Amino acid sequence: MSLNEKNASELEFQHVHDVYENIASHFSETRQKPWPNVVKFLNKSKPGSIVLDVGCGNAKYFTNTSDIFQLGCDRSTQLAQICKNRNHQVFNCDCLQLPIRSNCVDLCISIAVLHHLATSDRRLKALKEINRVLAVGGQALVYVWAKEQCRNQNLSTYLKQSKINKPKAVSTPEVTKEFCVESIDINLPIHTNRSNFVHNDLLVPWKLNQKKEQENESKTHLRYYHVFEESELKLLCEQIDNCKVIDYYYDQGNWCVIFEKITI
Repeated sequence: MSLNEKNASELEFQHVHDVYENIASHFSETRQKPWPNVVKFLNKSKPGSIVLDVGCGNAKYFTNTSDIFQLGCDRSTQLAQICKNRNHQVFNCDCLQLPIRSNCVDLCISIAVLHHLATSDRRLKALKEINRVLAVGGQALVYVWAKEQCRNQNLSTYLKQSKINKPKAVSTPEVTKEFCVESIDINLPIHTNRSNFVHNDLLVPWKLNQKKEQENESKTHLRYYHVFEESELKLLCEQIDNCKVIDYYYDQGNWCVIFEKITI
């Protein structure tokens, strides 16, 4: 998919930012259990460390540890308010422009954020921003959705949540529906939830249950995703001059990278 900067920004506004503002409460209710490998990474923090969560959501990766300074940011004002209600230090910003001085963060995580950016250039820019705020020797962990949701005959958590998928045989459905984003004149396929991904750029439905006039009204919001091929995230990180990739792995339907800032 080829988009200019203006159209990419518009797509993200309509099908990422605006959606999360509308689904924030429901989204938060479904995001309670931290990923073990993310917790393992955060446990590397030392007393006095500055730890940043870019795209922190409901702050589920914040801990009760008092000897580190934990800071989070999110584009959604509604999700940030949920974090503030839990007494966390969180502010609103875009991941493409972090209002944090350079070379000051010891550990940074960005979990399930980068895949909402609509071009490779914007994804690289977000990674460079994370690297910019890292101190020399500081490390970042980034998770993105993988296009491969079944590896070595093992289903991802995403597929396992389907009521129809069987461990021994998961079919890839044909994507027949498309949605026209009229403001940028582009058609995007609508993904069938809890199934294998067919396209790299697509819209994933989020069904929001609302109570209106004492009747249940169901509304579906479409979130934009770019799902990553196996080496794609690693290759992006390798384009950043002053960092090196420490680890790259697959974790339950996500491609994950740990990189370290090596010079200013």
